[in-house]
Amino acid sequence: MTDSPPSQPKRNIPVLTGQSILSQVAWTLGSPSIVLPFLAVSFELPMFIAGALVSIRMVGSMISDIFLAQPISARQQKKRGIALTEVCIGACLVMAVLVAATGFVPAIALAFVAAFFVIGLIEEIQSLMLTDLIGDQVQSKSRMIMHYLQLGIGGLGAIGLALLVHEVTKENPPFSRHSTVIAVSVAFFVLSGLSILAISEIARGDEVKDTPQRVRKRKFSENFTDIAAMFDQAWFRRYLVMRLPLVVVSLSVPFFALIAAEAHHASAKGLTAMIISSASGYLVSAPLWQLVNMKSHRAVMVAGNLMVAATGATLVTVHFLGIDHAVHLHAIALFVVTVAVTGISGARQLYYLDVAPKDQRVKGAAAIKSICRITAVILSAALAGVAHMHEVAWAIVFITMVSLFAALTCYRVVLPNAEKAKGAQPGQS
Repeated sequence: MTDSPPSQPKRNIPVLTGQSILSQVAWTLGSPSIVLPFLAVSFELPMFIAGALVSIRMVGSMISDIFLAQPISARQQKKRGIALTEVCIGACLVMAVLVAATGFVPAIALAFVAAFFVIGLIEEIQSLMLTDLIGDQVQSKSRMIMHYLQLGIGGLGAIGLALLVHEVTKENPPFSRHSTVIAVSVAFFVLSGLSILAISEIARGDEVKDTPQRVRKRKFSENFTDIAAMFDQAWFRRYLVMRLPLVVVSLSVPFFALIAAEAHHASAKGLTAMIISSASGYLVSAPLWQLVNMKSHRAVMVAGNLMVAATGATLVTVHFLGIDHAVHLHAIALFVVTVAVTGISGARQLYYLDVAPKDQRVKGAAAIKSICRITAVILSAALAGVAHMHEVAWAIVFITMVSLFAALTCYRVVLPNAEKAKGAQPGQS
């Protein structure tokens, strides 16, 4: 009988690994950052709406963070909720494609706005539940193995499926090709949701039952006073100076996808090339940045920002020269920025854990996430306006300049791991 509890997590590891791989394939084939903006342009939505979809998705995520984080944390059983979120995301994609089949542009625009808002809402709910579930069920070393298997096998699976769908549908009209990709993505969302139901979820202790009472006593205004209080901390202000420019850098993926869609939305190879390039980026970034991160988080962030800046400068140059008609050029650009942004994201999270005092870590993370999300919503909406009134290329010019500034900021603010180790308190490294 004493062996029963430990055996449950061991049984759950392969189930959760399989589910994460299926989910990775689904998210890659139906990516809200790459595939859906590409489809929005191909359905002739105004560029402002196509660019603003990024902001709309983030608004949905913010609502989940503010109003739903604590109730989700108090919920003891997570697997059914996660399964439901996977199915709901698939339903959003189906709804968008069905409305797109009507060909009525105002209805398509409304459907995409609704789909992105709900996907943002559900995506963050799912992230919160998965974080809690995996934290309870899987040990640290197994989590790391799961992460790299998810990126590796999921990336390879997405590449294979994208090539297969391309070969099967390459003679079909654009809508048929695009809807087939979305249909495969939806199928994998459903499979992912069903697979997670196979885990044996371990109930947490009785102290969790008391959490709802404590949560309900918390005033809504305290969320804002907690954020304001964090500005009194020198480490927080220093981290925020480094973090805010990275918000703009993170927008490189959707806006690079938009300029690719603008040039290649009628091409039979366009969407397939974008999916393969982004999946390859995830595949390469895991082993590459793991090695560099072990030496220095600063090296990863500086290199990643310079990669985005160099790629953006090259893409904008060939665009204004009128020689950016090759699908491969945009595919390579999207591959590079996917690798770069993935590396920056992982390094900044690891750096945060190094610099944030343990007693301020959770409040600091909540404050950082809130500030960065609001900033991202405003900036992505502004860049969408620039793309609509002028060209997407001018939005990429801005992202390129900020990437150079971000590289300089990361170099000045982020300390090498060796120096941090000397000044770190015991247990904080």
